[in-house]
Amino acid sequence: MGRQAWPVCTTEDFSTKWWNSTVIATESLDALIDQVRPFLSRGEVSNYLPELSQARSDELAVAVDLGANGVITAGDNGATFTMQSVVKVFTLLLALNYRGKEYVFERVGRDQAVGSYNSLETFIRDSGVPVNPFVNAGALVIVDMLPGHDPDSRAAHVLEFIRALTGNAEISMNIDTARSELLLADQNRALGYCLRSRGLISTGVEELLWAYCQMCAIEVDVVDLAHASRVLAGGSDVHVMGQVLRASQLRLVRRLMLYTGMYEASGHYACDVGIPAKCGISGAMIGVVRHHQGIGIYGPALDKSANSIGGLRLMQLISATLDID
Repeated sequence: MGRQAWPVCTTEDFSTKWWNSTVIATESLDALIDQVRPFLSRGEVSNYLPELSQARSDELAVAVDLGANGVITAGDNGATFTMQSVVKVFTLLLALNYRGKEYVFERVGRDQAVGSYNSLETFIRDSGVPVNPFVNAGALVIVDMLPGHDPDSRAAHVLEFIRALTGNAEISMNIDTARSELLLADQNRALGYCLRSRGLISTGVEELLWAYCQMCAIEVDVVDLAHASRVLAGGSDVHVMGQVLRASQLRLVRRLMLYTGMYEASGHYACDVGIPAKCGISGAMIGVVRHHQGIGIYGPALDKSANSIGGLRLMQLISATLDID
């Protein structure tokens, strides 16, 4: 079936700087990629998983979904990669849709992270719950909320959701990556047992980890990410898979992305860039320009916070170009 256009919401006619022409925008994206490439040598590809360590640190790609004006791309846009932590944005959206805001945020906080994204520090706070849905402890609690009678059905539900948001029915999971992640999941396993001891999850830890690892291993490209992130840009309700994603839910997720999407670097990112975004350890990154664009980026060279160096720099330049305030 392949990728199809996804009718999410009406895009207002606008002419903001270089976004007003597909040709000019494409040329401008190419120029931005050229500006950012020299920075890639400052980062390193993740060696957390064998599959991730095979990526090239000089790879960089970007796609922008302009809605009615189409999709533009630049860089190594043929690359495919696993979503990793970017999937947390969409599992949160599903949890909000199925469980509601009050239920979700009784079990997960809305604060900026302290320490590493997979550290026990991320939920040793006065509240006793994970600091937010984007650290690993919070993501595991969110996965526990999703529908499905076993790990495979939960993961399959998220996969179908991503396919629906992107309009690409051919998206699949990289099972080899998922299995590697499960094998090497000692830190997440420790988080899982701590969460279970506090009554924050009801699923068995191994079952929960297998569902989570499969979700992180959903394989996409930058165009898929741009399509999915543009859904988040909408100011109105979105109908998908027989469900209604409320505008208030989309707005809440955007806000959380802005001030928690870059782990401990989120405060600096919010001040310097201002575009709601989320990175993954594979180098995947999404950004959302409200009412207008969805941005997908792939840049596997990471900084010390496990965020894409190329992705962060591209977002900074795009924000400056758009004069986002």
